[in-house]
Amino acid sequence: MRKLLATTGAAIIVAYAVYGALLMNNWAVVAASGIPLDETIAEMAAMDQDYDSIGGWVFAAIGIALAISWLVSVIASGRKLPAWAAIGTWSLILALGAPAYFFGSFANMNAVGDTFADWNAGAAADLEEPLYIASSLALALLAAMGILGLRAALTRPPRPLAQASR
Repeated sequence: MRKLLATTGAAIIVAYAVYGALLMNNWAVVAASGIPLDETIAEMAAMDQDYDSIGGWVFAAIGIALAISWLVSVIASGRKLPAWAAIGTWSLILALGAPAYFFGSFANMNAVGDTFADWNAGAAADLEEPLYIASSLALALLAAMGILGLRAALTRPPRPLAQASR
């Protein structure tokens, strides 16, 4: 069961990273400009504004690397890693996804806004909303796991000194 849940958790992180990358590099840019991506990039270039897909690729690569690292560490640790700690680290990864997405997408969205006076920031925000909701829920889950971890630490009987030094 632990492997299934860990694999599902890693898949959610990967989906978040890939969705965020597609938004950064294409969907949010197109939604905000209201025209196809190639035309958007051409108009941005004509206005001396840069479009760069590297941010999206980096966002996806880091997200996938974090998902794999988290999956391997949870499975390899077995029962040594408490469930609250595994869920907490997963939640931390997703909670930090929103600020990472914001900073990664800022340059392209700023360029769209500088190029198109009538750009539709709301259309891009509608597409980005699932990322921000997921990160907010993950932050709440992280807080809950922190409370569970603190409770476990405070209610655990103290170990004898000889065992603690091993």
